[in-house]
Amino acid sequence: MVRQAWRLLVVGLLLCAGTLSACGSAASGGTITLTVSTNQVGDQAKVLQQIAQKFMQQNPNIKVDFSAPGAEYENIMKVKMASGHLPDVFSTHGWAIIRYGKFLADLRDQPWAAKLNSTIKSVITDSSGKVYVLPMDEDKTGPIYNVDILQQYGVAVPSTYDELLAACQTILDKSHGQVTPIHIGGADAWPIGNFFDFFATPSLISPPNNSAAALTNGTFDWSSNWTPLARKFQELHQKGCLNKDVLTAKYTDSVDAFAKGKVAFGFYGPYLVDEVKKATSSVHLGLMPIPSVVAGDPPTFAGGEKTTWGVWKDSKHLDAAKKFVAFYAQPENITLVAQADGLPAGLDGVQVDLGGLTPYFQQYASAPVFPYFDRVYLPNGMWDVMCKNGQDLLANSISPSQFSTNMKQQFDRLRANGS
Repeated sequence: MVRQAWRLLVVGLLLCAGTLSACGSAASGGTITLTVSTNQVGDQAKVLQQIAQKFMQQNPNIKVDFSAPGAEYENIMKVKMASGHLPDVFSTHGWAIIRYGKFLADLRDQPWAAKLNSTIKSVITDSSGKVYVLPMDEDKTGPIYNVDILQQYGVAVPSTYDELLAACQTILDKSHGQVTPIHIGGADAWPIGNFFDFFATPSLISPPNNSAAALTNGTFDWSSNWTPLARKFQELHQKGCLNKDVLTAKYTDSVDAFAKGKVAFGFYGPYLVDEVKKATSSVHLGLMPIPSVVAGDPPTFAGGEKTTWGVWKDSKHLDAAKKFVAFYAQPENITLVAQADGLPAGLDGVQVDLGGLTPYFQQYASAPVFPYFDRVYLPNGMWDVMCKNGQDLLANSISPSQFSTNMKQQFDRLRANGS
């Protein structure tokens, strides 16, 4: 009896000690550790980490456990979502509402929320007014082109797909094959996916008579609507508009080809410009909207989220996490992040020097911006399907109609699985 009483006393003392320790830690300003994770890599990740270091210097009671796992980020986050335990602060890489929405705290009460850029606001808020993330910059992208090559061969910046084809043919003819009209690092697959992500919108979404509703409700006719887009891509290859080594070249080969002044167009974004600048300063690259496909439709940009911070709604350190995000919302930090990505700021009133691309963003400031096609209209997992079938199409392993059949099968399967 005495022994049992003694055990109860010891357990009680331990519980009390633990409670006092926890209370004492909070009351005495003990250190809080925030777990923070981003999908950004390279220089962009370094900028984010440098800002985190400044935050810790100004907030010595908050330690930031910063993680930038690169290519594994998406898989890591899928595991964390399945377990129901996410980082206190994390980036949403284009999927703030659709994929991560139910895990994110509402940030509408934050001072910076009133400064959201009008073109990004609809992407990271919902009809109830919930603000899902801080958008530090805004992805606004279209094809990159070599300004000097177009001038040399008397080619105007194409505003329609037919004009793009004509420009490619002119460059092939006048350069006697010495300049590649369009370079794609197809061995990496995702540059092939970029073609379909770019041109699916002007083909299927932006025209007045579009397939947006059909894609959303599952009645989309893949044979009639996707096959023509697949055929367009196949024709680029057949007509010699693509680099001959398209299936073995990597993205780094595209960068190298642009740096050597041997390429006219690339279905990449502003990020390629910075990569090329690291190799040479003599190449003059420009940014253009995605050419329209349907007559009367204007050229458009693909856009949406780029660098974001969201706060896990079940974080044990919600106040500290929101404070961390608010620190990044300071104009000087927004500028650092946006300039590292070469993109416009996601908040109004922030000045960003985009270098040589500034006049292009100004010139096309009024061009319509549509969310990336795959993020809105394709279920999770379809990106890889689209890229792989694009590779198979160029390898003549499948036809455009087979591409459409494969897309429909996987689209239906993934939708049925709730992806």
